Amino acid sequence: MGKANRSEEWGIGKANRSEEWAKGKARLAHLGVIVRRLDAAEPFYARLGLSPAPRVSLDREHVRMTFIRVADAEIELLEPAAQEGPLSRFLATRGEGIHHIAIEVDDIERALALATASGMRAIDQVPRPGAHGTRVAFLHPGQAHGVLLELVERPRHPPREEPST
Repeated sequence: MGKANRSEEWGIGKANRSEEWAKGKARLAHLGVIVRRLDAAEPFYARLGLSPAPRVSLDREHVRMTFIRVADAEIELLEPAAQEGPLSRFLATRGEGIHHIAIEVDDIERALALATASGMRAIDQVPRPGAHGTRVAFLHPGQAHGVLLELVERPRHPPREEPST
């Protein structure tokens, strides 16, 4: 089913696109921060009284990460696990710092359709697996004032334990 048909199916018209995002159905999930080494970055947050969760590796994405809870959101520390790939290129060109903002949504397919119908360019045409059983999709920073946006849908049931490598 094409993008236009999905928009029609879900009743996404020009008048209500922005209303959907403003109805409280989306919230800040986390702020992604890219670092050279997790073991060098984690002590900084510990000195602030914040505790990193156990590390997670997503081998298919060439990344090691940990999440640090801050009130109702998290900081996601990202360490490239390979010399190649988008995270390594980002780190090489821009250095350590903010990589992306993640917005939690209830229905990632609908949120992706809303975003593309409003003119945003999707990096991921369909959601892909993320950490802790989530499904994620990224939106290009070109239409978001230079900010890479990640849409995140949490699992409806508790995720199984992921092995860390």
